[in-house]
Amino acid sequence: MPHTDPRPVPGASPAGSLMEWCDPVAVSLNVTSLPTDSRSLSSIMASRRSRRAISPAPIDAVAQVVRETLRPDYIGARSRKGRMLKSVVSAGALHPTKCVIIGQRHSPIAYNDTCDEFLSVRVRDIASIDAFLAICHSVLPEADGDWLALIVDIRDLSTVYSNCASLLWRDAGAIIQAMALVAESHNMAFCPLGILGQEIVSALLPNTHYYVPVGVAALGLEKR
Repeated sequence: MPHTDPRPVPGASPAGSLMEWCDPVAVSLNVTSLPTDSRSLSSIMASRRSRRAISPAPIDAVAQVVRETLRPDYIGARSRKGRMLKSVVSAGALHPTKCVIIGQRHSPIAYNDTCDEFLSVRVRDIASIDAFLAICHSVLPEADGDWLALIVDIRDLSTVYSNCASLLWRDAGAIIQAMALVAESHNMAFCPLGILGQEIVSALLPNTHYYVPVGVAALGLEKR
């Protein structure tokens, strides 16, 4: 099967596009004082497993894993606008992948990495989010935690790179791997689902062509 490598577009600059959430409202979560495991990285990597029997965790703990994975250490300005430095690798430092926490005990909560804040967002299409939850439960029937939906805004990525499709999947894979390790360090249960989560795009975002769902994972506490 032939493949076309992505190529930087000479002179192209990202705009730092913002996700078009519906009625976003900042929510206050305690994500700065939750304890992490004292084990070494090699120990965490060796013990990491996908755990499918999951019970709910406090939303603060779920948000901590998301923030620890996606929080930027640097946000570019002027000639570096639209680029970020994070612990997770990303093509061109664009970091286009965003995360939404979906659960039945709260409204969808999106992490805004530009402002390092969590936003409660309104559902545009109830039927789509119900379909999303039904699919997730059919894949992991023993999971009763939160679902982490990853969504890419491809506007900057497609502006800066030609043939950019493979880059968004590489970014998503890097994030899922990093989240799995962060979750393990917090003694939490994490499991990727192997679905894309198209229903979340329909449920939360306007009907435009530049949002791409790239993965879903379950996060919570391991059932004992």
